Amino acid sequence: MIKIEERLSSKVPIDTSLFISFDYNEQIINTIKYVCEVYNYSKRTREWEVPLTDLSELVDALLPIDDIDFTCLNTPEKSSNEKQYDLTINYKTKPFEHQLDGIRYGLNHNKWLLLDAPGLGKTLQLTYLAEELQKQKGIKHCLIVCGVNILKENWLSEINKHSSLSAMILGRKVSKNGKISYGTVSKRAKQLKQPIDEFFIITNIETLRSDDVVEAFNHSANQIDLIVVDEVHKCKSSSSHQGANLLKLKSPYQVGATGTLIINSPLDSYVPLLWIDELRSTETHFRDYFCTTRDLGNHKVMILGYKNLELLKDKLDTCSLRRTKDLLNLPEKIYIHEYVEMEDSHRKFYNDIINGLVQDVDKVSIKTKNLLSMMTRLRQAVTCPSALTTSDIIASKIERACDLVEQITSGNDKVIVFSMFKETINILKEQLKDYNPLVITGDTTPADVEKFKDMFQNDNEHKVILATTQKLSVGITLNRANYAIFVDSTWTSADNLQAEDRIHRIGSNKTVFIYYLWCKDTIDESIKQLVSDKSDLSDYIVDDKMSPSMMSKIEDALVNELYK
Repeated sequence: MIKIEERLSSKVPIDTSLFISFDYNEQIINTIKYVCEVYNYSKRTREWEVPLTDLSELVDALLPIDDIDFTCLNTPEKSSNEKQYDLTINYKTKPFEHQLDGIRYGLNHNKWLLLDAPGLGKTLQLTYLAEELQKQKGIKHCLIVCGVNILKENWLSEINKHSSLSAMILGRKVSKNGKISYGTVSKRAKQLKQPIDEFFIITNIETLRSDDVVEAFNHSANQIDLIVVDEVHKCKSSSSHQGANLLKLKSPYQVGATGTLIINSPLDSYVPLLWIDELRSTETHFRDYFCTTRDLGNHKVMILGYKNLELLKDKLDTCSLRRTKDLLNLPEKIYIHEYVEMEDSHRKFYNDIINGLVQDVDKVSIKTKNLLSMMTRLRQAVTCPSALTTSDIIASKIERACDLVEQITSGNDKVIVFSMFKETINILKEQLKDYNPLVITGDTTPADVEKFKDMFQNDNEHKVILATTQKLSVGITLNRANYAIFVDSTWTSADNLQAEDRIHRIGSNKTVFIYYLWCKDTIDESIKQLVSDKSDLSDYIVDDKMSPSMMSKIEDALVNELYK
């Protein structure tokens, strides 16, 4: 007799699994392995756990071998008398209706994901959810973990603006002359252990790389009942220190917020789902259930495609809230893809770089480090030649960006200019100095980012922001601008969209124009194709890593450019 019982999952993804027990029979074992791509054997219970979705095929294959005794899971019905919480506070700032719905959802779900599209005001929803939980359920503290460092000051500013509850940033110090600095991580851990008067405690995700901070959280004198992780997709790797440490932070109420949960592959959702207690499976089983793979040896796996995505969607539907900007009836977003003609000296310089790279490729194999270095060199040659040479070469796209800034600001409009490269921003800063631009790069402190945001949003003097895409692509509202210029593109349309939505969000009241500048007959065209291919979004791995399949596509683009 083969016994098959449906129970709550142990190692296999999704809510329930099949647990199979039988007297040792090699034919049954081989059948399970043949039918089920994902399976787990427990030596302790002597049971095989397999996905519920394999039931039909499994029964057909096992019936000729032996009789089957199948037991379904009896799921108790929810009591109709279960209390439903509703809103009770007269909010300082009136939320939109979808934001009110988000607060209600949070009051009735202890651990969940807020997946609203960028620009729908997740910060306000979570701030007021914390207020409601404090009033209705008596929570003592809310910990805000910012997935992007610059968002610390933004959260502090937004809480002070919209909430009546107090807030502080761990380690933040303000000198007598108003200069803001942050204490070391060890000092932040020590501070977290001591009693804190403020209700909201804010820190950045990098702080979680410290085991001392996690230890301080778990032995804090403060009762932290709610944890909010903003841009939770930054913690998607369970092998990273911050991802592993996030999983050690537990409280009665937990919310992960992001507008881009799955940028690369279904694996992006593993840590967030595990953190909110919606999974019990291992990452390997999760990957094998939702991804088709190829074993490369040495414990390396190439992800070739995806499967069972409808089940992942069903899982997310039960524990998350997702709304798009369609409900806001925002102004139109118009894309302008403009091809810039290279000036002769610029074209010659680019061709010289191509020839030099061809010689390099002939001498060395294209490995990850070489590939990315070569690709970066080509992209800099197109956008910012001065990053590679001291010769006075006109940067065609920079020149065009300056022309556009002049036209846009002459009409009393504001504009943000994005580039992947800090050198490009520095050149733009010099060429646009008459416009008194605000410059935001990796060197800009979170406090200065917040100060520049306020200046840009509230005065008429500052009409231009120059920013590296990596620094200013998330969390900040800059909707006084209705123009954005991308001198170059990121690798994924999801990252581009995040940056675009700094100006296309709640409060936008003008048509938004998004310029992308490309140089014809250069590597730009291959980048544009990679970004526009939606399937490639699932292959690019953040945290400075590339999946093998994306590496292969980038290598093809590089080789095609060098030998065309």
